[in-house]
Amino acid sequence: MQYANLVMVFAIPYGIGAAAFLAVIALVLINGRPRGMGLGVLLACTITLIWALAAAVQTWWMPGVAHALESLRSGAWLLLLAVILSAAGEKGGKTRTGVRKNGLLLPVIAGVLGVAGVLNDCRFMVSATLPTSLTVSQVLDRVLVSVFGILLVENLYRNASPGRRWNVVHFCIAIGAMFAYDLYVFCEAVVLKTLSPALLAGRGLVLALIAPLLVLSMARNPGWTIDIHVSRRVIFHGATFTGAGIFLLASAGAAGLIGRFPGQWAAVSEIAFFFGSIILLLVVLSTESFRSRLRRLIAANFFSTRYDYRAEWLRTVATLSSASANEPLAVRAIRALADVVDSPGGALWLDNGAGKYAVAQVLSMPLDMKGVEPASGEFVAGFQGGDNVQDLLVSTTRRPVWADHVWLAIPLMKLDRLIGFVVLAPPRVQAALNWESCELLLAIAQQAASYLEEERATRTLLESQALIDYSRKFSFVIHDIKNVSGQLGLMIANIPKFGDRAEFRADMARGMESAARKLRDLVDRLRPESSQAEPPQRVNPADIVAEVVRLHDRRDSPVRSLIATDTARVRIAPSDLHSILSHLITNAAEASSGGDEVVVGLRSEHGKVVIEVTDKGSGMSADFIRNTLFVPLRSTKAHGHGMGAYQARDLARAAGGEIEVASAVGRGTTMRIVLPEIAEIVTPLPERVAT
Repeated sequence: MQYANLVMVFAIPYGIGAAAFLAVIALVLINGRPRGMGLGVLLACTITLIWALAAAVQTWWMPGVAHALESLRSGAWLLLLAVILSAAGEKGGKTRTGVRKNGLLLPVIAGVLGVAGVLNDCRFMVSATLPTSLTVSQVLDRVLVSVFGILLVENLYRNASPGRRWNVVHFCIAIGAMFAYDLYVFCEAVVLKTLSPALLAGRGLVLALIAPLLVLSMARNPGWTIDIHVSRRVIFHGATFTGAGIFLLASAGAAGLIGRFPGQWAAVSEIAFFFGSIILLLVVLSTESFRSRLRRLIAANFFSTRYDYRAEWLRTVATLSSASANEPLAVRAIRALADVVDSPGGALWLDNGAGKYAVAQVLSMPLDMKGVEPASGEFVAGFQGGDNVQDLLVSTTRRPVWADHVWLAIPLMKLDRLIGFVVLAPPRVQAALNWESCELLLAIAQQAASYLEEERATRTLLESQALIDYSRKFSFVIHDIKNVSGQLGLMIANIPKFGDRAEFRADMARGMESAARKLRDLVDRLRPESSQAEPPQRVNPADIVAEVVRLHDRRDSPVRSLIATDTARVRIAPSDLHSILSHLITNAAEASSGGDEVVVGLRSEHGKVVIEVTDKGSGMSADFIRNTLFVPLRSTKAHGHGMGAYQARDLARAAGGEIEVASAVGRGTTMRIVLPEIAEIVTPLPERVAT
């Protein structure tokens, strides 16, 4: 690239970047003097402005000075990020032990990197003749600084509380973009063994692009008070990222050395080695055993406790209560306990109600599902009333015959009762089981036991409800069968008296047809998948009243109907209304003296359809109506079941209605069926088209 062109390539982009940062500083000062960490941001912006001005003129005036100012700029931003994180950690108190213990670690590392970079650049300040005249040590130093800068930016964002991320998101994007671009530029230089002038000059435009984000960040943080906490997950990701960066840096250096070997295969070997290193890194990072070792290393060296209890509890609740993966609760209970100690799987044993514990669920573990463990055995006694986690790899005296692949056994306690236990497979990485692990496992096991016992109670309740519904339907069927049996018996008894009459034979045929239809409906009503054989529909109650009256009208027990309306409609299953009326008319006929008629009336009033069955029998007392009439399985009849009135009211209520009683001792009884009337559906006539 010609010298004149090189001057323009660097002068214009860095000039734009310098102007942008000058505007940032001016806007910050105009809006008021910054406080706290804002002063550090202002200082870092000032150093960046000076570096950008030096970089703009470095093609004709001492590029070595621009190199040193660049390291000073990077060190300033690193130190600022480290101080923000450390100050937030100190603010967190004793609960953030890892930060207080290492409160000066990050600023010291940042300061050392910055000073080392400046000193290294000063060594080659005089010999630098071009912006691209950087030595290998200078390039590697910039790669390391960029990796550490990205790490600090990531920690700053992840450690900010969700409510305060709004304050730092743009600051993290701006500084992260600056370090990420530097990492790209100098990693390419490591691989290609040359610096691209265009990429170097592009850093000036990057400054111009991130300047508005810095202005917005300063406006959102006038006092720069950011609530930050340090989590184990963030440190884990940060350590992984740092290790990966160092590994890639070493791999790139080794690949560069391979590329210097003589021969035509050197370049191919260099590329193969570098990309092979990337594949190896990805394989290692995806290995659960490596991740488990790293987590334990971090917990042992950076925190006073092995577990982050808040994170563990939230994870446990999310695992137990989430059914998004369509996993049964038993699997989720095993997983909640296995994740605590990095176990790949386990098995759940539950009380089978026969004094033994049987396998209810197995997760990624070779275990015989047919095994049982007696509740009075030595193994169950080893739980010590739910206060002990058994390590079966250590204890051999209580080790059952089925426990060949078992590591831990954790009791599941619910109200001082052992409802079961969970056994876990050996962990991916062997680790000592201390008191802290046992206490956490017992706490999570108690929560899992509550979920499991609640699920079992719910299942038992549903099964009981299903049996209750079936028993209820069966009791209704028995009562209706009694009524049908009574009708058939009455017809058989009257055959010798009236069998030669045509009208009797016609009535008997209709009665037998009605009895057969009702028996079919009763059989259908017992099906578990259907609560009733016939669905509700829009019916004319006058038709059903007339049919039921015709079937029950006898010479010795006359039944008469008084139908005041033929246009009212109700929504009910016709068989249900038929059953209600049959029961009420039968009871009325039995309560009446010989020859007294039963009157069935139908009328419509105030949006209700009222069907009354009136007799002149002995009547009922108010106490009997209130406490006995509608109580199931209580009857005053010698051969009764006490289900008729209860069933009739239940069917009426299912249709949105009610059964009312008006009776007095010695004055007869009126049973009143009240059902909501539905509107008549009127189909409009088509409009006539004028011709």
